[in-house]
Amino acid sequence: MSERFPVVAIVGRPNVGKSTLFNRLVGKRKAIVGDRPGVTVDRLEVSCTLNDRPVILVDTGGIGEDAHNTMQPAIDSQVEAALDIADLVIFATDAQTGATAVDAGIADKLRRASLNVILVVNKAENPDAEMDFFTLGLGEPHAVSAMHGHGIRDLISHLASVLPNFEEPSDQDVEPLARIAVIGRPNVGKSTLINAWLGYDRMVVSPIAGTTRDAIDMDMPYGAFDSKAIVRLVDTAGQRKHGRISDVIEFVARVKAVQAFRRADTAVMLLDGSEGIVEQDLRLMKLAHEEGCALIVAVNKLDLLDDAEWKHYAERLNYRMRGLADIPVFRMSAKEGQGTKALLKEAVAAAKRNACTVGTGELNRWMNQAQDQQRPPSDHGNAIVRLKYISQIGSTPPRLKVFCNRPSSIKSSYLRYLEQSFRKRFKLPGVPVYFVFTATDNPYLNADSANRNKERSYATKGGKTKRAKPNKR
Repeated sequence: MSERFPVVAIVGRPNVGKSTLFNRLVGKRKAIVGDRPGVTVDRLEVSCTLNDRPVILVDTGGIGEDAHNTMQPAIDSQVEAALDIADLVIFATDAQTGATAVDAGIADKLRRASLNVILVVNKAENPDAEMDFFTLGLGEPHAVSAMHGHGIRDLISHLASVLPNFEEPSDQDVEPLARIAVIGRPNVGKSTLINAWLGYDRMVVSPIAGTTRDAIDMDMPYGAFDSKAIVRLVDTAGQRKHGRISDVIEFVARVKAVQAFRRADTAVMLLDGSEGIVEQDLRLMKLAHEEGCALIVAVNKLDLLDDAEWKHYAERLNYRMRGLADIPVFRMSAKEGQGTKALLKEAVAAAKRNACTVGTGELNRWMNQAQDQQRPPSDHGNAIVRLKYISQIGSTPPRLKVFCNRPSSIKSSYLRYLEQSFRKRFKLPGVPVYFVFTATDNPYLNADSANRNKERSYATKGGKTKRAKPNKR
């Protein structure tokens, strides 16, 4: 899995152009931009790349002014939350107003927090407009015009060069058997489950939702015969629907949880047996799959359900998860320790399934059999779609490259059939499968047409088929 993405937060006074700078760095119009202070109240975070370096970029509201505004305390707390998780801070200022007393106060606060800060002077269309900002004591200012794009390329290059790396140390003696993220809504028992696996109270447990505010990695021994075998556990903070994140701490939790998915091989989706499954649970499952995690569902608090209630719950759960990938479901009680060992064993097995590799010969025998059992639909009466050859190009999760004559004609319904057939044949329940469809050469086409046909490549993700972006060389 990929390493943790650095978090870059943009802070500054109101109306200095933070959202315009945010949009310019992202390359899309994500943040609302206005010519008056206070347009940005909540924070906005987006995954993007800066010179091929993946980051999570965070836009925040203006701070330090308009103390009588009833919204200002909420805005300030949102900024504090962004600074709590920021690995790099962009301090945006306004060249047209010069360095103000409010700028000096913000600069002093950033220095005392020992944060890695890049000072950016926006609206610097005039030469030497940044000279006034040396007085802030944050090093050399970077002059840009976010509206017109001046200086943005140099700023991105500088940001990419100073971003921290979070790759695991190469001198680690033991590679974990599995990296397991425990996910779910607040107060479903995630920390209690982690403590049950560890055998002691490592995580803070409270009936108050939102007690866990970070994604914490910890290693534990696994197996009675190999003392060096370990499993890495990631306890993630409870997830709520984005529109319902009223507490700034939950913003921190959501960003950290997404980062945890990207470090995990398996995600254990924990549900509360006393409550029904909701749309947010399904979104979390889909997000875990999109990030490449094998998925297991564990229904906690089984002591609160009798057999009849559990039967009804299981039927409802299977119906709601019908569009997902044959996900194993466990019934357990983290508080009583019932079923927790079996769940851990299954989570480790799911990580192994996620890393599986299948020989090319066996893959092609499966594909031919699957194609014989159900032929790909033709494209509106045009030429028949034929799958010709398949090979595996990656694992964790499995990535399969299929050569066919008409990749753009593969329908999402047939893709779901292939995914289900593949998981059933190779016994991979809960494992996401990514397909890449690419066209093969037709010897009867002229050379130019054949080259164009060869370059048509389509990738699939989450049951959808879309045009794949060409590799950058």
